[in-house]
Amino acid sequence: MKFPMIHADEQGETHFGVQDLPDREVPFGPPPNPTGQMTDFGAVATMFVFSVPAGTDVPAHNAPQPYIAIILSGEGEVVTSDGEARRFHPGEVLICNDLTGKGHVTRAISDLIVAFVNRANS
Repeated sequence: MKFPMIHADEQGETHFGVQDLPDREVPFGPPPNPTGQMTDFGAVATMFVFSVPAGTDVPAHNAPQPYIAIILSGEGEVVTSDGEARRFHPGEVLICNDLTGKGHVTRAISDLIVAFVNRANS
């Protein structure tokens, strides 16, 4: 399954990209077990939920550690240092791997609630 992600290049510019994580067919629920596709993001360390009101602008910052942002409600915008802006809506996922470089800007277009899932150090 393909997920949008942020990463920094060798010059420190941040960019959007795609992280392709393998999925596999697995049974879901009690018999008769229908099957679905499961993507494993790997081990996680912690999770927290953050809410901000519409109009909040978070200046350029790096991800403090690799994390996955899941939009629970509202609309948010992320701008990478190369100037690309993308909007994210409920149910969408963004993998943040820009631990170095110029970082990204985050804006709450509407009241925004995001779950941050910190990935375990490998």
